[in-house]
Amino acid sequence: MGRNKGSIIVMFIVGLAVVGVLSSLIKDPMKFLSSILIMIGVAAILFFIVRAVMNRQQSGSSDEAKKYKKAVKQSQQKYKQEKSDVKKSSSVSKKVKPKKKRRNSPHLTVIEGKKDKKKGNNNDQASN
Repeated sequence: MGRNKGSIIVMFIVGLAVVGVLSSLIKDPMKFLSSILIMIGVAAILFFIVRAVMNRQQSGSSDEAKKYKKAVKQSQQKYKQEKSDVKKSSSVSKKVKPKKKRRNSPHLTVIEGKKDKKKGNNNDQASN
């Protein structure tokens, strides 16, 4: 058998759930839709409550979090100033140095070498 007992039990439960959902949908569709909407609403409310609690814990008043936020602000201020200085200096250097026109590359010629004057045995090497 390829499946163990746990997966068979889970599949049986899922099958019963599908049968129950289909039967309630066929018997009273409006009651089914209203119950689905209520479940979605409750889930959304729980999600926002849990999210608010988690955000409050993460951003809490811990000393490390305050130090980290302060360091981030200092780093951002430092790099903003350096970037503006770099932009100013690069614009000045561009104005001072005019661009030189690019010359066409010279035509290249192939110089044939002497292949027959190699050391060793010429019979062992393949000629190109």
